[in-house]
Amino acid sequence: MTKDELVFIIDTKQSLEFSYNGKNYSLTYDKDDNCEYIVFGQTYQGEKFKSFGEFFNNAKIENSFLKEMLDVIKI
Repeated sequence: MTKDELVFIIDTKQSLEFSYNGKNYSLTYDKDDNCEYIVFGQTYQGEKFKSFGEFFNNAKIENSFLKEMLDVIKI
């Protein structure tokens, strides 16, 4: 996956699920009265991010940042 593909998925609010090293990860969305969130992490253990920048710079797959591992995600 490229960064542009990831931006498109988030801009169009598509969900994404993939496996890495036997663990399942998901990308979903949530909102409350104040904000919409990007939710990413192991299935049912997602962390909320307020913006694409926060998500892209802080989301992790195991002990590596997502932005460094985009090539392992197949869409």
